[in-house]
Amino acid sequence: MPLSTWIAIGMTSLGVGVVGIWYIVMHTRPTELMQVFFLTMLAVALVGLTMVAAGVLNHRWARPNWLRKDPLRLLREGVSVALFGVLCSWLQKEGLLSLTIVLIIGGVLMLTETFFLTRGRE
Repeated sequence: MPLSTWIAIGMTSLGVGVVGIWYIVMHTRPTELMQVFFLTMLAVALVGLTMVAAGVLNHRWARPNWLRKDPLRLLREGVSVALFGVLCSWLQKEGLLSLTIVLIIGGVLMLTETFFLTRGRE
């Protein structure tokens, strides 16, 4: 898929996530099920936002033909950021989040992305 398609998918995902969050916050009561839907919509919005930002940044600074060599890079980066955001949000809701945990989760996700990027150069 071309980069413009990935950016369009990211913008659509961001829009769906933001509208979903708005609807949940404004029109529902805070139940356990709505908390799950809220975190799901947060993940959808973060995936979309990351796909757009990563698409622009990778287009500017990645090696030529990066999209052909690694066609799912934008989706993988979006899911990583969404996982980080949702996991930190859930831990904050439970009262378990600390700076150490944030740094550990972020470090693990950055190391996995670094692994994928270095393995893709072969």
